Amino acid sequence: MQSQSSKAFFIEGYFMNADLFYSPRHRTFIMVYLTPFADNTIYYRYLLADKPVMPSYAGGGEDDIVENIFKYKWSNETFLYKATGGPTGRFVYSGGMSPGYFGEEDITNGGSSMLLQWTMPTGANPASTVSEYQLITARVEWE
Repeated sequence: MQSQSSKAFFIEGYFMNADLFYSPRHRTFIMVYLTPFADNTIYYRYLLADKPVMPSYAGGGEDDIVENIFKYKWSNETFLYKATGGPTGRFVYSGGMSPGYFGEEDITNGGSSMLLQWTMPTGANPASTVSEYQLITARVEWE
């Protein structure tokens, strides 16, 4: 546990709505996020470990694989997906990924599929029965 006066962080950068998960297929941690710069772009970074990060149940012998997110450095920011701004053309928010959505095909279960999601304004009157916001999703396939 870090002291209350600590200024340490596990990854440097500007993030809004970050999702951090372990990918068994890639044997490392991946972070998917929007930045606060209103560019409607979803980015990712991955943990640059000097060896595959594997939990003990997968034969890796690591008792606490989460410690690795502090132990190693992270990759540079990389483009993942450009979200649409919808009919208003305004910026999206609450962007990230939904873990486990594709079952065995999901990236969090050893597969290559990822469900991205974000919220976009529709331009509808908030007092009407039509929603002012929509939740949008997109499937991304990883190598």
